[in-house]
Amino acid sequence: MNLELPDEAVQFGATAEKALTALGGVDLARDAEREREPDIRLAKVGNAIDSLGADQLDPRVDIETAAAAGELCRVAGRLAIPYPVVAVLLRDPVDLLPFALVPDDRCRADHGDLFSEWRVAAPGGQQAVAMPVGSRFGSKLGPFVTDLTPTGEWQGTAPGDVALHLTLTSWRILGTTERSLELAIDHVGERVQFGQPLSAFQAVQFQLADAAVGTDGLRELCHFTLWRLFADPDAGLADALALRLHAVDTARAVLRTSQQLHGAAGLCDEYDVSVLARHVQPDLRLPFGSERTSAELVEAVSRLGFASLFPQGGLDP
Repeated sequence: MNLELPDEAVQFGATAEKALTALGGVDLARDAEREREPDIRLAKVGNAIDSLGADQLDPRVDIETAAAAGELCRVAGRLAIPYPVVAVLLRDPVDLLPFALVPDDRCRADHGDLFSEWRVAAPGGQQAVAMPVGSRFGSKLGPFVTDLTPTGEWQGTAPGDVALHLTLTSWRILGTTERSLELAIDHVGERVQFGQPLSAFQAVQFQLADAAVGTDGLRELCHFTLWRLFADPDAGLADALALRLHAVDTARAVLRTSQQLHGAAGLCDEYDVSVLARHVQPDLRLPFGSERTSAELVEAVSRLGFASLFPQGGLDP
């Protein structure tokens, strides 16, 4: 087991972050929400993502390519990039339709309006082709979540794509978590109260220490899970669900800490942490949240067993 990322993947992530920051970074999300038209997301952001070589990345091929895809997703989370990066990375190799996991009760996808057709999968793995229904935005699920309607029968399964989608989405959540922690550290170092920076208060230090430990643990689990998908693909779904559960819980805790330490400013869109918190909501809520993820994980472990970073944590099927 090697949890170190290939140098090529790390360099690709650094190049992607530099390019997307130069393009506007978090301001891209602000601009996309203000204008509400798909031009910024599809033409400006989509073309920039493709120019980085994302259209040539297929994370199904090998661990090195998957690691590069993971780094791109992490960067997208750090900058709240308003584009369905995970869905595009998992596009069908034949018809090039983007891929999304959708809830059982209602077929919907983040940025669903950007493409005329989607390949969607229910949590059980059944697939269908779907198309967007209108362009109603602004729900609590996120600013660009769009309803889709299937155009044919639900059939077949795609366990590998489901596991990869869950895993790469967790990498995107990791990026948001990392950046929100960095913003909190910067803020408390600059903000002065009672004659000293907030970072000098022990209670603040404790909160940041907990957030840092959670973020570091999530990063290690992201690396481990990506390795597991290729080391034991038949059991990968259980690992991907375990990662998602940890990612959702960690992100909520770290975002809560970051916004609280920002005070009222943490809810103002002039501050990046507020934009990050809003744009990560589709990743945290779709296709399901913590409670449903826990139930899916229990069922998957009972069928597939479970391996962990620690030998005593493994369960045989």
